[in-house]
Amino acid sequence: MKEKTINHLLRDQALFSASTDEEIKSAAGLIRVNNFRHGEYVAFAGDMNSPVFMLLEGELHSFVSSEDGREIPIRTYIAGPTFGVETIIQRTSLPWSVAAITPSTVVTLSRAQATSLLDSPTIARSVNELMSADLLQMAQHYTVGRLSRASARISALIATSIRENKADEWPAVEIPDQKTVAALAKVSRETVSRVLKSLESKGVIVRIGRRLRIRDIAMLQRIAAGVEVA
Repeated sequence: MKEKTINHLLRDQALFSASTDEEIKSAAGLIRVNNFRHGEYVAFAGDMNSPVFMLLEGELHSFVSSEDGREIPIRTYIAGPTFGVETIIQRTSLPWSVAAITPSTVVTLSRAQATSLLDSPTIARSVNELMSADLLQMAQHYTVGRLSRASARISALIATSIRENKADEWPAVEIPDQKTVAALAKVSRETVSRVLKSLESKGVIVRIGRRLRIRDIAMLQRIAAGVEVA
């Protein structure tokens, strides 16, 4: 790969987005360019010498392996992201494995070389931004995951209140008070209120006191099954 191409691709990396031309040129002389086929491992969990990885082209995914050999997905990487910096800062091993989903081009920077580059104020600032973005994304995924499960449990409670012999187009059901629903669904009362408001805003239900008019039974059942999120 030509030097100009490497420099241009590095500039597109979040790690070097604010770097000077001299820093880009210096990094270009230190990196190794690696090409991976579909399904090929890029990194292995537990590697104490894992470098910094920068995905230039292609798509990767990270995962951990369960005791019975199943892959538990962590996240997907599309051209642009940098990962592995945190393990170098913490002097620890890579906690997950990474494999190529499509033919991919990945550049790596050894731990020793990365440590020297991290002394640069611009690169250190980029690392802070990367880690902050990762932390925010993890928090958002955790929140969405919790809300998704809560939505499913609350929707399932509502769905089970609909009698099968109801002939109405929009059947009406009466649910317990929010404290009871919260206890049954194992969530907070605030979560019950939030989910009910969301169901109403999506046109799934209409609230009339403690009675609910079900406007979209199919969607309610999909949310209860975890296929959709309220």
